[in-house]
Amino acid sequence: NGGTTGLDAYWADVPILSTPVEKFSARYGATFNRGAGLEALTARNSEDYIAVAVQLIKRHGRLRRIRNALHAAKNTSALFDTWRFMKGFEGLLKMQWDVAFKDGGEGGEGHAYHVVRAGAGTSPPPLQY
Repeated sequence: NGGTTGLDAYWADVPILSTPVEKFSARYGATFNRGAGLEALTARNSEDYIAVAVQLIKRHGRLRRIRNALHAAKNTSALFDTWRFMKGFEGLLKMQWDVAFKDGGEGGEGHAYHVVRAGAGTSPPPLQY
């Protein structure tokens, strides 16, 4: 469930089977799966993880369809859209700058931010595989 390693796997069309737990660092795989529309690869618990893994081993055609869907997602998924991420991040930084230095202010501490992105909390429809 490593961050960079997981993204490298996705770029190589290698799906990630994940079981998110409480630690932030253990939730990367689930986040990547959601971003790519592959929620079926995020197990609910250890037993579910084993069941999904066994199913993927026994059904090679399903694994191939998942890999093909992952490959196709590179053209449509926000997970792979570096330009959109960059523009959103740029907008966030500009907004923070504008708030911190509003009306000729000197910036500094004392500003609280609450950012809500339009469409937050929604995910792309699951891929068909």
